[in-house]
Amino acid sequence: MSEDDGSTPSDPPESAPEGDDAGPLGISRRTMVVGAAGIGLGSVLGVSYAVLGGSNPDQTRTVEPAEPDDDGTATLGELHYILENSGAESGRLNVTEFVYFPDDSAVRVSYRTRAGEVEDVPPQRQHVREVGQMVRMYAEYVAQGGDEADVVHAHIENPSEPAEQPDGYLVRREWVEKYNSGEWDGNETLNTVFGSGYTDEALANETADNSTTPSPTTTSE
Repeated sequence: MSEDDGSTPSDPPESAPEGDDAGPLGISRRTMVVGAAGIGLGSVLGVSYAVLGGSNPDQTRTVEPAEPDDDGTATLGELHYILENSGAESGRLNVTEFVYFPDDSAVRVSYRTRAGEVEDVPPQRQHVREVGQMVRMYAEYVAQGGDEADVVHAHIENPSEPAEQPDGYLVRREWVEKYNSGEWDGNETLNTVFGSGYTDEALANETADNSTTPSPTTTSE
């Protein structure tokens, strides 16, 4: 996998709207930012949320960033690296945790948002940039043969209320494969990801409900 600072062969052709910055996935003003308040637990998409490590919490692996090489196969270490160092500088992520859960075929990527901190950039706009970075770099990882992790659980450590950021969201392999093939454009891909947004409270409630639901019992007459 080689380091990338621009578009990749896997990117479908897109046109950037006039006056908009050229960010990951050709983000445009038409891109919808879905606020956390209206989502809860991915109700728009009906997606499922695995409790990572719930069955075997010891089977996890912290992944350190690894500078990409030219061997043609992407690794999770290289994905960690390009999230922080590739693409538009304004969207690069301040990753604080990158953990692989092999039993769930998932990675949990935590990062600190810069929404509200970038001069002359509205908080929502910065949030879109950062989500775009997560999506495009994971799409590049998949396009380069990365076969670990079928879903990214992205978690924002310091969600910005003005940016209407959720506590987290998902990026699924099947979504970025549709983007890589050109079946979905950048806006459709991003809107799908925004629709998976969740709050930590909703996720905790979901976990509690699942753990306290009694098993069906059979009574004899």
